[in-house]
Amino acid sequence: MEWVFIIGVVFIVLVIFSVKAENKKNKIKVEQGNAYSADIEAAKQSLLTSSETASMPVLSAADYGYRPVAKENLLAVQDGATRMEMKSTGRYKTGGTSVSIPIVKGVRYRVGSGSIRTEKSWQATARGRLMVTDKAVVFEGSEKNERITWTQVADVELLIDGFTISKRSGPPRTYQVASPDPKFAAVVELMLSRTA
Repeated sequence: MEWVFIIGVVFIVLVIFSVKAENKKNKIKVEQGNAYSADIEAAKQSLLTSSETASMPVLSAADYGYRPVAKENLLAVQDGATRMEMKSTGRYKTGGTSVSIPIVKGVRYRVGSGSIRTEKSWQATARGRLMVTDKAVVFEGSEKNERITWTQVADVELLIDGFTISKRSGPPRTYQVASPDPKFAAVVELMLSRTA
């Protein structure tokens, strides 16, 4: 009878430790998010002039190996971007119940309901860099290039480890970065507010 009590105490202690560890992880994520937001606001303030208009420094496109379209200015570059897509893993999940009744040798009658679904997960589809110009958000990668003009952009969600660009039509684009640049995020926010 003592071992039941001991197992119960050990289980409760493990639950308490796991809850505390999860709370600590969440607290660290919140602190990182607040620090990143503060860095973005500081970068935005450095880009705004006294008249509350943004004066964006124009980068040399040739220095970054970018060929702009007519009269396009390169404003910011985020290296180390990975384009993420929700894709099938190749595995399937089944659910439901069914009964298989043998009729004759080798022939069966199946009755019941069920469903077969593919498993999906976030997968990296291309690696490259993100660039912001005064006309578009551009992803240049070794496998895939993409250009989303500011008129196509509905919203941009800034994440601690990347960006999600919602288009007016079509699925949103998610880009993950190892170390996000607050200045890049500030330029994205200012350009989004300029085009809204």
